[in-house]
Amino acid sequence: MGHNPAMIEEPSADPETSMSGGKRLQARVLRAQSRAQELYERVPVQVRRNARRLFSALFLVVVGTVLYRQLEGTDWAEVWSSLPASPWFYLLFIARFFLQPTVEALCYTAVWGINIFRYYGVLLIKLVMNFSLAGGSGDLYFLVWAVRTLHLSYRNAFSGIKDVTLLSAAAANIVAVVVLGGYFFFGDLSFTETVDPSVLTIIIGVTLAAAVLSLFVILFRGKVLGVGTPTMWRIIGYHVARSGGNLVLLGLQWTVGLPGSVFSAWISFLVIELVVQRTPFIPAREFLFLSIALALADTVNAPQAQVTALFLADTTMRQLIIIPSLIAGFVWRTKPLPLPLDPGADEESA
Repeated sequence: MGHNPAMIEEPSADPETSMSGGKRLQARVLRAQSRAQELYERVPVQVRRNARRLFSALFLVVVGTVLYRQLEGTDWAEVWSSLPASPWFYLLFIARFFLQPTVEALCYTAVWGINIFRYYGVLLIKLVMNFSLAGGSGDLYFLVWAVRTLHLSYRNAFSGIKDVTLLSAAAANIVAVVVLGGYFFFGDLSFTETVDPSVLTIIIGVTLAAAVLSLFVILFRGKVLGVGTPTMWRIIGYHVARSGGNLVLLGLQWTVGLPGSVFSAWISFLVIELVVQRTPFIPAREFLFLSIALALADTVNAPQAQVTALFLADTTMRQLIIIPSLIAGFVWRTKPLPLPLDPGADEESA
């Protein structure tokens, strides 16, 4: 029996027509990446080097300008005269500052199987950008850096950063709920009389909602995360230790910074600090915390001026440590060791 040639479907000349929507999009992204790489390689090496140096210089100028505006109008004489005398206050602050990038180095080492401590400086840059410019700007910089320096594919780099970010939030929310629940059952709730109940309700409600979302991330990890279950719990453990350790170090810092005070006197302040830091979409969190903490200053057996100076000193040090950290970060990340290509990059480009 003969076949009607008109009824025979001709194969599509465009292979994209036989692909699903997701595969077509992936193919277009890969082609765009290939073209961008070709254009990048056409630029002379010296020009690329000079461009990177110019970007670094401009970045330092932008961050310096932002810091100048944040610190403009500060009464430096008052802050200087009120600085805590104990050296432990400053050593504990430094330990707190480096706790986050250290834990992140452990997490990304576990996710990518690469010793990220060799590139510790880039995590300092990431921390500074997220703190001084905009939330997420440091993560975007870290993504581009990981692709360029570690030779990871965009997919693997993005998946790793996304997983660590989600699990970090989940761990911090777990700590927040445990600490908050323990405080409401066993702590001194006198601070609720000095804080607007509506504001307190919103902050606690948002914290609990974030904790529920984090629980869904853990329950549906197979659909949300790219890492395996053992690595997931490892990362959560790292960040639970970071969140809990940060609270302990902060409480010790305040205790040694204000002679005569005891750790238990700062528990209410620690709870407020934890809740404020876990509430999203709040700009200038340190100043929101400062305003609430000043209302509770009389709960500590010390003059309010001393308590105010203590918090101002901590806030000022957060700003002052950024510039040396940024410089150290750029120096530390400039000479990475050569690494093999990520196998995932070859699979995607095939």
